[in-house]
Formats: sequence, C-alpha cells, structure tokens
Amino acid sequence: MSTNDKQHSMLRDFNYGHSTIEYQLILEERKNLAITVRPDKSVIVKAPAESTLEVIEAKLLKKAKWILKQINYFDKFHPLQPKREYVSGETHYYLGRQYRLRIKKSGDETVKLIGKFFIVKTQDTETRDHVKFLMSQWYADHAQLLLDTRAGRYIEKILGSDHQTVEIRYKYLKRRWGSCDPNGMITFNIELAKAPIQCIDYVIVHELCHLVHPNHDKAFYRLMRSILPDWEERKEKLELFGVR
Repeated sequence: MSTNDKQHSMLRDFNYGHSTIEYQLILEERKNLAITVRPDKSVIVKAPAESTLEVIEAKLLKKAKWILKQINYFDKFHPLQPKREYVSGETHYYLGRQYRLRIKKSGDETVKLIGKFFIVKTQDTETRDHVKFLMSQWYADHAQLLLDTRAGRYIEKILGSDHQTVEIRYKYLKRRWGSCDPNGMITFNIELAKAPIQCIDYVIVHELCHLVHPNHDKAFYRLMRSILPDWEERKEKLELFGVR
C-alpha cells in the first residue's frame, strides 16, 4: 500500500472571532487529532481518517486561542533569516556562526571557509545565481558529512546495538528541518548545516526517535527526553533560524 493510500491532505480554514485561520488537514490512520504550528506560521492538523469536518473544526475552535498564540509567537522572528543576495559583504551562517562572503575573480570554481570569511572564487562573479549554486554545493557536501557523523553518535543509543542500517538522504526542504516517512526513510534539510550543533543534534534525535515511535505520543517524548533532556530549549533556539 502506498503512502497516498493511507493519507489524504487538503487545505481548509475556519473563523475565530475576527481571525481566519488557514490550515493543512491531513487525514490518516491515527487515533487522536494533533495540531502543529510551524515556525513559518503554517498550521498542520492531523486527524483520524474517519473524522468528519464538523468534528475536526469543533476541536479546532476549542484550540483556536492557543493556535493564534503560537502564530503570534513566531511573528516575533519573521523574517527569521533575510533572503540572501549572494554579494560580497553579506553574512552567511555555518554551525550557528556568521561569516562574511567574499567573491573573487578566479579561474577556479571553489568555496572555502577561511577565518571569518566564505571565500568564493569564480570566473563569473557577476551572476548571483552562479554564486548561490557554488554556495549551495558547498553546504550540501558539508551537511552530508556533518550529519552522518552526528547521527552516528545517537543511532545505537536510540535503536539499540542490533539495529539495521538507517537510510538517510539530504535535500533542500522549504518548510521542514527533517522528516521520517512511513517506510523509515529519514530526510534531513541541508540548511541544517547553518544551525548550531546542539540544534542539529535535536533534529537528528527527533527523527531517529520516530523510527521507534512514529507518533508524537508520550512514549516518543519520553525517549526524546532520555537522550536530550533539554530538547525543548534546543528546539526553540532552532526556530530562530527558520527554513530558507
């Protein structure tokens, strides 16, 4: 059975006072309704497949005050990361630290992190998309090595010594730091390389815990806390970085 057979998604909204709250509704095989407000202020509602819209929205109205409180909280951080122009002088992050970008005319096509600077050497210094491409490749290469190493610190702790190989892939994601699909494939956002190490570890542990407990239930959070007692502080710090 494919994921599409198990899950159905739609965009909806409901009114609360003078506010209209838009949300993505996901109907799937689960016991309880779950509401998530992401740092980009999108609202995700996961509900049992047999739920009616009337029942779902009645529950959402009861939680509307909390949803708006979360949206207003994330408003404080927007724009979380300004859009990068890929010109000399602007700052770029790596492992939570800021580095100045320097673009130099050269026969080489390289990106190096030297001292407090990202040094980009290229023949095409005027095309911002080309500089962006070179930087994106640098982040992709370093993110995979970094995340593979960090994940190796937690896999056995979470899955046990007799665990099977964990399948991990790396992509640029628009709205998520990571995900774990129903088949056990973990995906990490390459943008994670920009975040502090303690935040990176939080995302890694979060997704690995989903291999043991697919849902955000008490058992999931119990396992999370046993590995990272301060996971909530790490999560809040990560939200300051946003996903760009």
